[in-house]
Amino acid sequence: MLVCQSPFDAEPALLTYQPDELASGALRTWKSCKRFADAPPAPIEVTVDEGESGVLLELYDATIALMSRRLAEVLKAAGVSNVDFYDVVVDDLETKQKHLTHMAFNIVGGIAAADLSKSTFSAPDGPMISVDFDVLSIDDQRVRGALFFRLAESINGIVVHERIKNAIEAANIETLTFLPPEQWVG
Repeated sequence: MLVCQSPFDAEPALLTYQPDELASGALRTWKSCKRFADAPPAPIEVTVDEGESGVLLELYDATIALMSRRLAEVLKAAGVSNVDFYDVVVDDLETKQKHLTHMAFNIVGGIAAADLSKSTFSAPDGPMISVDFDVLSIDDQRVRGALFFRLAESINGIVVHERIKNAIEAANIETLTFLPPEQWVG
């Protein structure tokens, strides 16, 4: 399970993003696991409000999903093909800097890979999208060789294949943490 934690010696920059409105009137979501019918406006504008400056993290996965360009390049080179990337400008209103270091990303295809009989969880809304796991067990048969995907039962969870983990570590990207599924809480 891929996790990006704040550095111990610095404060992370806090990002603000206003989702664009789709033709349906709904706001764009970056965790639908579906390819966008219409691309977002380019470049996507993200801001760091005054008083919120800090280190730009390698990965953000909240209102908008962002990752560093270097991480995106490692994923592509390692064979990840189910992620759509979009140009982003991160405008730091305090420092007046415009960063072109990150890209928005949309992971296409969530996989229902949790083995619920071996997991500990709470699912008040049902067994998909927002399951709260205390202990997660992945059924390798359901993964079917996928390298990088959102867990359909809990779309906040990004599952990475060992090959992708190794490629990220070989690229000396040291700001990400990889947790075994049974240690991931989400």
